[in-house]
Amino acid sequence: MSVFEETVSIVREAEHLVIGPRVKSRWKPVEYTLDAVVHVPWFLMVGVQERLATFGFGLFLVPIWWGILAVIMWLTGGGSAGNLHSSNGWIVAGLMATGSLIFRLPSRSTRLGIRPSQVARLAAHIKSVAPDEATIKLLQSGVATLDSAASARITRINWLLGICWAGLVWAASHWVFTTDVSEALRQEAMTRVLSGFLVFLFFGIGVMSYEATIRIVKQTIDFAFLQASDTRTLSEG
Repeated sequence: MSVFEETVSIVREAEHLVIGPRVKSRWKPVEYTLDAVVHVPWFLMVGVQERLATFGFGLFLVPIWWGILAVIMWLTGGGSAGNLHSSNGWIVAGLMATGSLIFRLPSRSTRLGIRPSQVARLAAHIKSVAPDEATIKLLQSGVATLDSAASARITRINWLLGICWAGLVWAASHWVFTTDVSEALRQEAMTRVLSGFLVFLFFGIGVMSYEATIRIVKQTIDFAFLQASDTRTLSEG
């Protein structure tokens, strides 16, 4: 196989490990259609699951932070748990939980969605197509080229979403949150702005999920290359 074909085979094997078995076909048009109709939704669902797991952990942290704040207020004489509740303590606890997710430890961030068994299987596949270190380095460069294309695609989509968000804000400020238009026109504009917001939310969640799955695939490939290049086992043997 050529370098391009070997590089694509590594990426496709990583995708297979992350999203599950592929529905294969010997005909290229059918294979492209299956990728678009079957595999893309599953690819996005991996990112959705990762985001939902993070969100669920954040919700789990909220009552823990509320309890910590209640104990701190009790120890410092700042009031009871009832006072904490009346002073928007849940909002503060929510902000603290959000901060715990945003500023989490690098070791925790790296392991999100990465499975050692998948890394090991991909490393074995890399060794099967790259028997020496020079070939591994060559294929790493090929994967980096494909990764830059995916990153550029995400950047373009984010720019497009930003423009759409600006358009929604402009429409809302000029047609909904204003007194210079009639009530009938405001109601019609509100329906259209709400519909546009739902479409924006749908694609926004899709982009976040796509970006999360891309990160999982990329890190799986990176660690698989490292494991394929690891010569410590051979040295010890």
